[in-house]
Order: sequence, then structure tokens, then C-alpha cells
Amino acid sequence: MRLRERAAFALGDIASNLTWTTISSYLLFFYTDVALISAATAGTVMFAARLLDAFFDPLVGVLLDRTHTRRGRARPYLLFGAPLLSGLTVLTFLTPAGGDEPWTITYATVTFILVGLAYSIVNVPYGALLSMATRDSGTRMKLAGLRSFGVGIGLILVSTLTQPLITAIGGVPTSRLGFGVTITIFSVAGMLLIWLVHAWVKERVALTPAARERGHLGASLRTLARNRPWLSVFAFSILSFARLGVITGGAVYFALHTMRDPAAISVILLAFSLSAVVGSLLTAPILRVIGHRRGIVLGLVAYIALTLSLVPLREQLVAFTVVFFAANLVGGLGFVAAPALTADTVEWQEWRGGRREEGLLFSGYSMSTKVGAALGSALLAWGLAAIAYDPAAVTPAVAGGIMWLFIALPAGLAVLQILAIAPYDLQRRLPAIKAEISARRHAEDPAARP
Repeated sequence: MRLRERAAFALGDIASNLTWTTISSYLLFFYTDVALISAATAGTVMFAARLLDAFFDPLVGVLLDRTHTRRGRARPYLLFGAPLLSGLTVLTFLTPAGGDEPWTITYATVTFILVGLAYSIVNVPYGALLSMATRDSGTRMKLAGLRSFGVGIGLILVSTLTQPLITAIGGVPTSRLGFGVTITIFSVAGMLLIWLVHAWVKERVALTPAARERGHLGASLRTLARNRPWLSVFAFSILSFARLGVITGGAVYFALHTMRDPAAISVILLAFSLSAVVGSLLTAPILRVIGHRRGIVLGLVAYIALTLSLVPLREQLVAFTVVFFAANLVGGLGFVAAPALTADTVEWQEWRGGRREEGLLFSGYSMSTKVGAALGSALLAWGLAAIAYDPAAVTPAVAGGIMWLFIALPAGLAVLQILAIAPYDLQRRLPAIKAEISARRHAEDPAARP
């Protein structure tokens, strides 16, 4: 695999985060403080809309498993889906400032659903490329590390540029013009990077074409329902992205109202971004030595302890940032590994069901990111509503409530992540599964590639 092809897996996630992390980090703040939608209503809109469009992901996955073109199976979606995602991201941040008026809520709901659908059209095929590019589990973990490296770079760009750009363009952090121009810049850049992924990545794994006989989809879903490793990674990823949503979305409120320091927004999000970058480099070697499941669980245990220790450091930005970085570094091992673990579950699906169904399985992973992001944003928004958050009048009690939302809620989600990943045992069984698949293919066609 050429260097530029490997690099494309980082570029793809930079692109995704220029849109998706901007949405998860700033859209709730945009709704409550720019469009003036109440926190409870904003949370409900984001949760309901995201759940609705999450069920579009399996449809994209099934369609992907039946796509065969001269450009490949996944790559055409990147070429044609990227402009759609770019345009809808901009429209989402043009929600009118009408508060809880029906027109404002309708516009916010429709655009939020549509941008989620566009994200599915791009991200499900992009995720499936990981298993289409190589069968080797070790290479997949390295590529997953590059993807996480891209996530980190994307997070750094979003965390360091968004608020300064908005303020520089519009004069204040809540400038509608500033948001519009900044999101447009990010969206166009993301589109161009996705086009590079389309140009550089090759689909080289021998595929089992999805049969079109009646009942095939039902058989595939029944196999998926028995795919315990995939179910474990699916539940884990929902919780992982819920935690991500609380952290990235809550950082703005925590910095502004608990720390009372607008400059802390960029510092906190930058520390989180750097933890993803460093974690992308360390995850593969750590999990190779410790083991996938054990390494992820130990990292989450350390994350919980370090996160709870942030409470007495909430007014000491330097100390808080150092511990926050360390917590998210060890707590992010599973986040880095999840795409590679999902790719490995494709082998289990073929072993038990006789078909490689990257589209179906990665649509589930994409669905988990949406459901998780929706859950995280909704929990944060409903929490803000529960503590009576009002951007015009933030009392000390509300500031204290924001602190607990930002610190205790992610720690609780990490506990649930441990429970979700505990049944995962595919790493130990994978060599035998791949050997059996190879033998089966050779028996059916002696000239077939392993």
C-alpha cells in the first residue's frame, strides 16, 4: 500500500471532523445562543432527528453491498456525496434566530436530518474502505491509527480555528456572519479532502458479491444478530460517541461559565485533540502487546479515575488541561481501535454467513456514531435544561451544574463502555476464522486469491 493511500485514511477523517466535529462541538451552542432555541427543545430536536436519520445508514450499507461500478463499490459515493454534505452543513448553520417559533424549529429539524443523511452517504462507504483495502488485521489497526490521527488533526483545526474565526469575522463569539463564513470554509475544505480519498484509495480485497435472491437481506440480518463481536463494538461505539459529544459540546459551556474564561474553549478542545493525535500513534502498539479488550478496559478505568480528579482543578487551567489530556489519551484507545475492530467483524460475518458485507456492518458503525452523538448532545442539552440554563443569566449554581455535566457524565458513560466491550473476544479467534475462510474459498475455486 503506497504512502499516499495510507495518508488518505487520515485525510478522510480530517474531512469528516471539519464537518461532524464542528456540528457536535458548536451546533448546540449555535442553537441556544445564536438561534435562541431553548436548551430542552434543541436537545429534543437533535436527538429525534439523529435517531431518525441513523436508520438511513443500514439502507446505505445494503445499497453499498450491491454497488458495482468501474470506479469501485465505495468510491463513487465519496465523489458524489461530498458536495452534498458540504452544502447541507452550511445550511444547518444558517438556522434563523427565531427561538422556539415553529419555523425555526422546522428549519433546524429538517436541515439537521438532511445533513445526517448526507453524512451517511459519505461516511458509510468511507468506513467500509478499511476492510476493502486489506484483509490483514494488523494493517487495519495501523490504518485505524491513521484515521484517528486524522480525527485528532481535524479536532485541532476545529478547536483552534473555529472560535477565533467566528470572532474575527463577526466581532463576537455568537456572530451569525462569523458562523456562516467559518462553516463554509470548513465544508469546502472537507469536500476537497474527500475527493482526494476517492482518488488515492484502492479497493483490492476479493469480494463475495451480495446475492440478489429473495430473502438474502433477512439472512444477512439474522447473521448480524448473531455476530456478538459486532454487537459489542456497536454498543461500545454508541457510548464512545455519546461521551465524545458531551465533551466536545460541553467544553464551550464549561469554559465560558464554570471557568469564566472564553480563551479556555480553545485550550480544552486543543488538549482533547492532541490526546487523539498521540493516541492514534500509541494505540496499535499498546493493544498489540496488551490485547484489544484488556487494553481498552484498562484505559477506561484509568480515564474514570483521572476525570473525577478534575473536580478540584476546575479553576486551575494549566493543571486541569494536563490531567484532562492524560485522561482522554488513555480513555481514547477504544475510540481509535473501533474502526479496525469493526473491519475484523466482517471476517466473522463471512465465516458464519458466507458473504462479505462491509456495507452492512460499517453502516452499523456509522449508525452508532450518529446515535451516540445524538445521545451525547441530548443528554447535555437536557442536563442544561434541568439546571435551568439561561445564557443571559448564569448563576453560580448553574455554573456548578455545568461542571458536573462536563465531568461526571462522561465518567458514567465510560463505565457503560467497559460493560459493552467486555464480551468482545474476536482477536483470539480471528486467525482460525480467516484460515477457514481461505480454505473454503480455495476449495470452491483453486485459483482464488486468499
